[in-house]
Amino acid sequence: MAKTEQQQTKVGRPVVHTPEQLLDRLIQAAIDILDERAADADFSVTEVAQRAKVSKKTVYTVVASKEELIGHIIRCGARVATNVLEMPVADVADARAVLARFLREWVALACGPQAVGIYVMAIRERSRYPALGAAYYRARNEQGLQQLAAWMERMQNKNFAAAGDPMMTADLALTMAAAERQRILALGIDEPFTPEQLDRRIEAILQFVFSEKAK
Repeated sequence: MAKTEQQQTKVGRPVVHTPEQLLDRLIQAAIDILDERAADADFSVTEVAQRAKVSKKTVYTVVASKEELIGHIIRCGARVATNVLEMPVADVADARAVLARFLREWVALACGPQAVGIYVMAIRERSRYPALGAAYYRARNEQGLQQLAAWMERMQNKNFAAAGDPMMTADLALTMAAAERQRILALGIDEPFTPEQLDRRIEAILQFVFSEKAK
């Protein structure tokens, strides 16, 4: 008797993923959980494994901990924003346009359900898992602050932006863009920026960064 399609599927070999494919699968599973739960987000490695349809043991072949997975999530989300900083810049107008686009992408990331959920999770679990907060802060710095500071330095070297400490300028720009709104969203007492609010905020940051060079 011929086997049914379902029976044939059962006797087949399990799907084998490369480490890169498995990591992508785990990141997406964690992101889906964060998107669903928003500011009430939390997840365990076991939950991520179940969502990704792999064993918990398999998860640990590509990530050593929940903290490391969070770092990968932030890195994945920040990539869209930081890629903007690689765009060519020929003059001050280009520099302003690139920074404005980067800030929009950064706000979308920092004030989105994934980042807000991780932020809340890091605070809520700081006593039991202090490494979560460290992972969040480190990933934010490595995946946004350092790249923006390097870009600021390039703009200053080209005489497109006002001279100053690139790292401090970058830190202030990111803080002005999203830090307070992220905290408010984490408390559940406000909504994301309206387009008009975001436009005004970005223009204020551009004026701060470029000063006389932007005129």
